[in-house]
Amino acid sequence: MTPRQRVLAAIDHKEPDKIPVDLGGTICTTISATANKSLKKFMKIDKDGELITHPLLDVVLPLPEILELFETDCRTVRLKAPTGDDDGQEKGGYVQMSLSDKPQGHAMPDEFGTTWKKCGYDYSPVTYPLHDASYSDLEKYPWPDPTNPGRIEGMRQEAEELRKTDYAIMTDIMCGGPYENALWIRGFDQFPMDLLSDEKMARAILDKITDLDIGFWDAQLSAVGDLVDIVCQGDDMGMQTSMQISPEIYRKFIKPCHKRLFSFIRSKTDARIWLHSCGSVYDIIPDLIEIGIQVLNPVQCSAQNMGLPKLKKEFGKDIAFWGGGFNVQKIPFMTQDEIKESVKETLDIMAPGGGYIFAGTHNILPETKGESIYTAYMAAKEYRDYSKLV
Repeated sequence: MTPRQRVLAAIDHKEPDKIPVDLGGTICTTISATANKSLKKFMKIDKDGELITHPLLDVVLPLPEILELFETDCRTVRLKAPTGDDDGQEKGGYVQMSLSDKPQGHAMPDEFGTTWKKCGYDYSPVTYPLHDASYSDLEKYPWPDPTNPGRIEGMRQEAEELRKTDYAIMTDIMCGGPYENALWIRGFDQFPMDLLSDEKMARAILDKITDLDIGFWDAQLSAVGDLVDIVCQGDDMGMQTSMQISPEIYRKFIKPCHKRLFSFIRSKTDARIWLHSCGSVYDIIPDLIEIGIQVLNPVQCSAQNMGLPKLKKEFGKDIAFWGGGFNVQKIPFMTQDEIKESVKETLDIMAPGGGYIFAGTHNILPETKGESIYTAYMAAKEYRDYSKLV
């Protein structure tokens, strides 16, 4: 099978010849710049040129020779920065803007006006532009313009070139989901209070973000919707022990936005629909299936109720799982034998019947040794053949 055939068969719950493998397909299934340097050092690769896929997350796309050695099955087209932004300010989130040399505490705004500050290797939101806003302020706010032509410049040509290969073609996550973006612009303290005590404000913010997300997707899929195999959207709703909000709040406020967004995406493309949502989202997996999500990432198996055997048994016939191949929080402290055995165990659990694509439980962390990354992906390469599974 070709990589494209392999990935699509797995998503469609058919057993391919080999378990598909991803590294770098999205900004949430890749590697931190620091860990990437450690991997290259271990592999004795003295070469640069990696694509910076999200500077605020400090993540990169590994070099082609690494992806080829690990036999990864996906390649990606990505939205670009808007043109005409000449206000002289840095803006976060655009590919190829390196922030690695910025000092701790360096701050910069994103397109929505949220200020992000460097804390360790990556950036966290620290000020929220609509934190103190009133309902009437929403209409006056300078929202981003999804129709800016710079965003899709060259995308179709890139997708056409990728289509000549045998790889599965993905669109990367290029806009925050309704829930997480509401937190980023309204605040992690204020927006949850809106959900409980100011329904009008909460719905107005969620509806506006959903409208913008649809605008971003309209631009992107108008350009490449007929050329891509998987479309990727994020919306972080989980924590280590539970969801950030109750399932009831999700169904009342967020699920209608998701349904509207993913219904629009489905109207523009036949590509498989992929959602990234960190943490414990077990309680709403049936809801995600109902609204058309075909692939769930990152499968954070260390979170409450997210154990791989449980997920496979309860939902393995209805949704594909992309991730969970190794725990990125634990791998820095594991021996090479432990890593190899853990990868094999994961594949033995998740591969039967298809519905599984190998990747980590999120981006590979800066403190991860190059040897450990190499071991994890070479173990996946060794054991990915269905004839070698238990």
